[in-house]
Amino acid sequence: MGQSKKKGERGKGKSRKVIFFTILLVLSMVIFFTLRKELPEEEPDYPIIPSPTPPVEKKVPAKPPALPRLALIIDDGGYNTEAFKGMMGMGRPMTFAILPNTPHAREAALMAHQEGSEVMLHLPMEPEEGELFPLEKDTIRTGMSARGIQKILQEDLMQIPYVRGVNNHMGSKATADPKVMRALMGTLKKEGLYFIDSHTTLQTLGPETARRAGVASWHNSRFIDREKNTEAIKREIRFAMRKAKKEGKAVAIGHPHPLTARAIKEMIPEINREGVRLVFASEVVG
Repeated sequence: MGQSKKKGERGKGKSRKVIFFTILLVLSMVIFFTLRKELPEEEPDYPIIPSPTPPVEKKVPAKPPALPRLALIIDDGGYNTEAFKGMMGMGRPMTFAILPNTPHAREAALMAHQEGSEVMLHLPMEPEEGELFPLEKDTIRTGMSARGIQKILQEDLMQIPYVRGVNNHMGSKATADPKVMRALMGTLKKEGLYFIDSHTTLQTLGPETARRAGVASWHNSRFIDREKNTEAIKREIRFAMRKAKKEGKAVAIGHPHPLTARAIKEMIPEINREGVRLVFASEVVG
């Protein structure tokens, strides 16, 4: 009887322990899940992708300002080969305007081209008071038909190779005539040639007519050797240099004469020091 009682008490004690541990386990689980809900949800362990590096801006060096351009044109090539040869060897871009129907027109054009210079057609055109001047053969005159002007120009171009453009020889009357200039520009447009107006009259229609026809053109700023004196020629070149600096570009016209050749050669160092660039006539038209 005593042992049965002891066994019963031990059984009850075990039951209480089981209940106690069960309750403790349940409470532990309740506390665990309660705390889990309150904890912030962990972010998924995504791979770390570095931010793209912003592109490095490449510093483009600023272009130096363009130098003023000066085109020196030497007119009246085709007559005196010795004087013409004296204009060679400048070591700088030069442009030579050759007269058609002269004894050495083709020879002069070939000589200039072989030296690396630019060739133009020096087109004879009617001046005011033309009866007072000896005119070149096939001078373009006022009153000519457009077909007649075209024929003269095409025949001139057949005589002189490597022509890139045209400037007028004399022409103070013809360049002021709208019909003549329209016909001339129409032909130049077809031939793909530029036009330099020698500016022998203030009434010239050359630049305006060229612009309307879509012909690249510019105008003469100075005849540099009207006075056959070296220092006078240098003064005129300096005037053209100032014009180039003011407008960005300029044209000056001289002739195949020993003093002109000497003055240009002696002026080249000064032209360089002044920051003016000698160029072909084709580099100033627009």
